[in-house]
Amino acid sequence: MSIALLVVVGFALVAVGAGVTFMIASAVPQSMLQRAQDHGRFAGLAAEDQNGGSGKRVDAGRPHLGNQAINAI
Repeated sequence: MSIALLVVVGFALVAVGAGVTFMIASAVPQSMLQRAQDHGRFAGLAAEDQNGGSGKRVDAGRPHLGNQAINAI
């Protein structure tokens, strides 16, 4: 195979991937898009979500900082 053919095949694969991605994104229902717009990235993760959300309540007074190491000299 020549380099030119490899370049053309590469561009064709990228174009097919972009087209399939567009078709998948076009198939998403409008209600899901509206919910994503209203709630942002973490939609459905709230503990009080009626649709079976899997998130946990977090105490707003004390943020969860995870495991911490003490850095001392």
